[in-house]
Amino acid sequence: MDSKILNTRKSELLASQELMLNQATEAKVKLTDAQEAQFTAATAEITSIDQTIARMKAITAGKLEVGAPTTEVFVPKAEKVGKQVLSAEYCAAFWNALKTRNFTNAALAESTATSANDGSYLVPTQTDPTIPALAVIEASARKLSLVIPTEMDIKLPYQSAKSVATAKAETYTNSSTGFNAFGTSVPTFGTVTLSAFMAGNSIQVSWELLQDVGALAAFVTADLQRAVFNYEENYFINGNGSGQPMGYLNGATAANSASLSINAVLDLTGDLKQAYYAGAKFLMHRQTLIALVKAQIATSQFQTFVTWDADGSARLLGYPVQFSSDMPVYSASPSVSGAICFGDFSQGWVIGDRGGSAIRVKVLDQVAALQGATILQGYRRTDQRCRIQEAVQIMTVTG
Repeated sequence: MDSKILNTRKSELLASQELMLNQATEAKVKLTDAQEAQFTAATAEITSIDQTIARMKAITAGKLEVGAPTTEVFVPKAEKVGKQVLSAEYCAAFWNALKTRNFTNAALAESTATSANDGSYLVPTQTDPTIPALAVIEASARKLSLVIPTEMDIKLPYQSAKSVATAKAETYTNSSTGFNAFGTSVPTFGTVTLSAFMAGNSIQVSWELLQDVGALAAFVTADLQRAVFNYEENYFINGNGSGQPMGYLNGATAANSASLSINAVLDLTGDLKQAYYAGAKFLMHRQTLIALVKAQIATSQFQTFVTWDADGSARLLGYPVQFSSDMPVYSASPSVSGAICFGDFSQGWVIGDRGGSAIRVKVLDQVAALQGATILQGYRRTDQRCRIQEAVQIMTVTG
């Protein structure tokens, strides 16, 4: 087990708790029962991680004490060799080499050649036990949508139409018209089903490699989690909802279509209803925001509508910007339309993780035993649905 992986998981749990508390504080509501359960489960997992890290530190300290060098140096005794008499031929050759400076014996040295016959084979080598991982894609869906644990398919109700008030004439005007009634308009409702779809991967590793490389088991486990994480982001953005999650680009409200400019972005913010401003955020590909800044520089408009932080995060028109590598970027050739989303995603979208948000990793040590291998399998069942379409607006970037 790698302490880096444990600390990474702890950081994810703390970030998830912080997000829930911030959302509840902004909305001025208490945590729901589902969120309370998720918060409690995260606290328990954090406590377990702290205990595991403490135990790992204790084991490491113990190993260092056991492996400490002794104060006495052990020097093996060389065997005594009896007096040797050199042949006359050897003596003649030796003195002749000294006289003519013609030494035929090469000095010991290191060489990069694989067939070297000198000292190269004697040099020990060691591989760094740590394994740096490639970076995961930029992903924001799980930070934006409301994430809840599920045990079965859930029907999520929502209001599909509002009631409408109308003018009413005076109750009684004269005997011919009598009493005038109020108009009747009732709200209508709909439901969307939050289900669960499986995604995962399996990796087969030989017993020899698992035994010889101590860090491999923890690395492969973390890599399975990264694979599922990367896979899900694509469907949370682009999914069509049929046998897969409903993505933002197929469920949110289409607001406007225009070339990339700050004017078009301002129009996009105006299309969002004021009730969603408090929790509103932008979602786009990082290259889209960079292109927007370039476009403003090209027109000599240097307003500070974009602010950057040292960690790469940004704000646009005062609203936080979240980035996703799966958001489309405009391209003239081949022709691709870009997109920018703006709104309160946590009110409009729900992610349901069947049985909890943890990515499950199973070790199958019997399936490939005849091949001398172990299979590690990671998976998660999840779904995403749009509950309130108007909460998120989409701008299509056409130039």
